[in-house]
Amino acid sequence: MSSPPTLQNDRASNFELSVSRSVARTAARKLFTPVQCLSFWVAVALPFGYLPLLYRGNLSPTADLFDVLLALNLVAVVVGHGYNRD
Repeated sequence: MSSPPTLQNDRASNFELSVSRSVARTAARKLFTPVQCLSFWVAVALPFGYLPLLYRGNLSPTADLFDVLLALNLVAVVVGHGYNRD
């Protein structure tokens, strides 16, 4: 038969849970920072890809490409918006 949980066991369990959450947050932050950096710079540089499409003036054959670039730029802006806000 097992004994009822004690206050000491609860504290140890809570400590282990908080440590694992802290480690998970740190790991997520370390993984997300390069992704955020790349997204920021993609959002900055990607509009230069629009220039050849706009220069041609005829967007009908390349409208799909233009739409994809625009959607990719939007995603990059959303993901990279918080980069280097220190």
